[in-house]
Amino acid sequence: MAVYCSLHHENPDGSAFCDECGEPLASATPDPAAAAVSAPAPATAGNTQQCPSCGTENPAGEAFCSNCGVSMLGAPAASSAPAAAPAPEPVLSPAPEPEVAVAAAVAPSAALTARLIVEADNQEFDLSGKDNVMVGREDAVSNIFPDVDLTPHGGEEGGVSRLHARIFVENGQYMLEDEDSTNFTFLNRQRLTGKTPTPLNDNDEIKLGRVLLRFKTA
Repeated sequence: MAVYCSLHHENPDGSAFCDECGEPLASATPDPAAAAVSAPAPATAGNTQQCPSCGTENPAGEAFCSNCGVSMLGAPAASSAPAAAPAPEPVLSPAPEPEVAVAAAVAPSAALTARLIVEADNQEFDLSGKDNVMVGREDAVSNIFPDVDLTPHGGEEGGVSRLHARIFVENGQYMLEDEDSTNFTFLNRQRLTGKTPTPLNDNDEIKLGRVLLRFKTA
């Protein structure tokens, strides 16, 4: 309820001094008409101003301090404490990409070169770049067409079988194998066992039946 000073200035209930003239209000009596009016809600901290003399917080707009009566004109308003700034989120640097191991390029081995020469007429057969070469005689009726056909070089008369021998590459090495021929295969005058691969070297002598051949790699 409101209270009044001797000059009948209206002041909020509980004020120690008159807001208009500064008169102490300890002995002032409240206005009977205002007795039924409920007291206003207390001002919040953000709606107050501080007395420059005693430091008492007073409602904003008061002319005099309710504690010591000093004029509140020009008194600074109480400021609310600023909210603490949120801590910055840590910046995660991206994980480094794994290095891709680059396989070293393997230089291809030099292509093997070889020739097979018929001793009787010096006919040459180039074996370079071929991994598997069948030597024998052509027989169109039986649909047999060997890679090296010795028919024009005395093959039939010399006892060469249609599928007589095989020259192939194994682990970078030329090999000679008899294909269970009728008149056998000889390497440097040594008879080979059928289906048994034997290494070939430069200038080796090969005899299929009675036909003589020379193996050359140079």
